[in-house]
Amino acid sequence: MSSPVIGRQGGFLYGEGVATGLGFGCAGLMRSPSRAQRQRLLGEAFERGVRHFDVARMYGLGAAEAELGRFARGRRERISIATKFGIDPGGAGRLGRLQGPARALLARFPALRAALKRRDGAFHEPRRYDAAGARASLETSLKELGTDYVDVFFVHDPGPGDSVDVAELGAAMEDLREAGKIRAWGFAGERRPCAELSARADAEVVLQVREDVFSPFPTEPGRPVIAFGVLATALARIEAHLAGEPGRRAAWSGELGVDCGDPGAIAALVLQDALDRHAGGGVLFSTGRVERVAAACAAATALAAAGGVPEALRAFRERVQAELGSEVAAGV
Repeated sequence: MSSPVIGRQGGFLYGEGVATGLGFGCAGLMRSPSRAQRQRLLGEAFERGVRHFDVARMYGLGAAEAELGRFARGRRERISIATKFGIDPGGAGRLGRLQGPARALLARFPALRAALKRRDGAFHEPRRYDAAGARASLETSLKELGTDYVDVFFVHDPGPGDSVDVAELGAAMEDLREAGKIRAWGFAGERRPCAELSARADAEVVLQVREDVFSPFPTEPGRPVIAFGVLATALARIEAHLAGEPGRRAAWSGELGVDCGDPGAIAALVLQDALDRHAGGGVLFSTGRVERVAAACAAATALAAAGGVPEALRAFRERVQAELGSEVAAGV
């Protein structure tokens, strides 16, 4: 197995000339209405230098792994794949063919989408993460992905009230690693439960958590973290702040040396902030638009070429910290 891997010995290990540290998240992959569009999106990410792809058994009602598997054919040794277990896609076989129209309907009616999320939260039942469930889920994932191993196998979004036998899982994961079915394992989800569980693990584990410029996850030397959700709420909060007072955009633009009237410029800085803070690990991004793939990869490449913290990023952090109360140190 020669594909890149995520771990404590160097984070995203990519070849020369690629967007180091940037991975593509497939949570929303099946929102694209056609297979041709989905494959084009994945192909664009690959051509722009992305070599890590993150998926889960439940993404796309269970259909996202197979879609990524189609893309991985002929490329498997040049990419790394992470998948997750613990959340049942439930009804994927019956609903998979209907998800395109369903997602289109929800996109047109945000209030309906929010109501469904509230309902799902209200009826959430504690999940059990154990060795038997992990092995069964992995076998399904390997079949769907069309591969005999995954680079990282995550416990998916454990939370308060869930049953997680870390010792049992650790022993099972070591067996799977020795069998060549996984290369590393860890916890992916909200920061507090994942951090607490990782601290209880005897072996080295990969930690993948939600964070952004306003609530950065603390990292330690030798313990790299993969960040996700860095753009989800931070970008909207900064955009609202810039629009809140006449002349504020112009002031930011003058100090940062970039056009802060362009949402793409702010998105690039938010992404670069996360990439810089997680240089030993990585950052996931997700989009359904090809042009945004190009923009994200360009931001990552520019940061790597800078060889340090660019002045625009430094000034951005100073403004965010001073005006919006970010916990990120302005001088980092």
